Order: sequence, then C-alpha cells, then structure tokens
Amino acid sequence: MALLAAIGSVCLLASGCATTERADASKIALHDIPAVKERPSEFQQLMDRHDIPLRVPQKGKAIVVNIPSYELIALEDGEPVLRSRVIVGRDVDGDRTPMVDTQTSVVRFRPTWRPTPSMVRSGKYKDRRWPPGPRNPLGLLAIRLEPGMLIYLHGTNQPKLFDREERALSGGCIRVERWDAIAAWVLDLDTDEVRRAANGSRTFDMDTQGVPVLFRYFTAFPDAEGVLRTHMDVYRRGTASAKLARGS
Repeated sequence: MALLAAIGSVCLLASGCATTERADASKIALHDIPAVKERPSEFQQLMDRHDIPLRVPQKGKAIVVNIPSYELIALEDGEPVLRSRVIVGRDVDGDRTPMVDTQTSVVRFRPTWRPTPSMVRSGKYKDRRWPPGPRNPLGLLAIRLEPGMLIYLHGTNQPKLFDREERALSGGCIRVERWDAIAAWVLDLDTDEVRRAANGSRTFDMDTQGVPVLFRYFTAFPDAEGVLRTHMDVYRRGTASAKLARGS
C-alpha cells in the first residue's frame, strides 16, 4: 500500500506542471471572455428611450422623487412597485426642495415638530413644539434621511392638499400621500402594522436599511403607463424638455 501511495505521489508530481499549465491556460481563457452585461430594467430602458438622464439602482430598493411631476416612485430591482402623489417645497428662497442623493435612516412614528426660525418669522407658525398626533404638520410618521438633513418624507395634517394639481406648498420637505404604504415598504412590514403603530400612544424610531433616495427635477417624465408627460417648471429652471431636464 505504501508503495502504491508512493507511486501515486510520483505520478502526481510528474504530471503536476502540465496539469497546472492547463488549468492556468483555462483560467486565462475564461478571463478573456467579456462578462455578459445584465439587461437594464424596463423602467431604466424607458428613461433611456426618452433621453432622461436618470440612473436607478438595478438591485435592491430605491426611491425617486421627481419635483415637477409631484410624484414619489418606489423601485425594487429597477422597477416601480409603488407610486404616490407628493407635496414639494414652495418656489421661495429657502423652501425649494434640494436636488440631492441621500438615503433613509429611520422611520419616526408619531413625531413631534417645531417650526424653523424662518417659518416663525413669516408669521405662519408660532414658535412652539407641536405634540404628536393627527394635527401635527408631519402627520403620524416621518421617514428621516441622513443625519443632519432637515428634509423628510412624511405625512401631513392637511391631506386635502393632495387634490390640488399644483403642489409646491411645503417648506422643503416631501409630504407623501401614501405615507403608510411607503413606510411599510421601506421597513418590510405590513401596512396595517405601520398604521397601528402610527395611531398608537408612543413616539419611537425604527431603523431602515438605508434605502437610496434620489431627488430629481424632470419637467418631462413618463407617467405610470409609460406615457411621456410635460410638467410645469415649478422652480423656473428653464428645463422645458426631457433632453434639457438634467437632474442636477
């Protein structure tokens, strides 16, 4: 048995270099083959077809907020799964919703709220703390973004405003009509569970997985059926067509 083992070892040693060379050649050949690119999502192809310079993640979750169309789109693996009407910042210095890339941090249930100094100076609000509840300007829930950002995705105590065609009405934050469905999707929870917590008795945060949030400005943008629609240039940026409507 020892002899057989020794012979086997000699055979392996004798053929080792040739085997290694063949293996190396095989590796080189595989490396020379160009990687097959994955086909972009249908939504991304739609953006490209209309020359809209929006690149959405092709894996995982992401949120796109398009200011001129007053719309939030939730995407998974590059495809829309939820849409909601939104209210965006007014066309006033300090109130315009910024065009930034960020991500979700926590979902705050039953938030409190205090107006900013500029809101107090405008006379629209008194400088006081608003307790949690349905009368709170943030509504029953706020999706907070990166630490330090004062722009949230949140509910509202004035849901009738979503019936308006022109909805540049906020101080910069995004008021979301389907706040409960969007929060449930971000947290991987049932919508009923989110509603129960939002209508509960305590204020608390739930961490999110850092869903990318892209704030964009396209005056020409496809609707839910894929039809290209033209929207008012709410911030007077002069982007009248999809080809000129750059996201920055």
